[in-house]
Amino acid sequence: MKLIQFKMTGLTCEGCTCGHCGQPILIYLRCIDGILNVTPNFEDDTVKIQYDDQIISIKEMMVLVRKRGYAIDEI
Repeated sequence: MKLIQFKMTGLTCEGCTCGHCGQPILIYLRCIDGILNVTPNFEDDTVKIQYDDQIISIKEMMVLVRKRGYAIDEI
């Protein structure tokens, strides 16, 4: 089990901090096989993901998020 932090755009809309805008991508991430936990920080648009690196790689996660239209960068 590993933990990684990503910077993601779209977790909040400009001026918002509730995170409602980012719920679709967070729900999507939680449903991906190998991702065990997703912890967003809406104030700085980051997300911590706990994952099983025997099932999914960092690159695979980033590709899946980008296919959904979100920008994602490893911190």
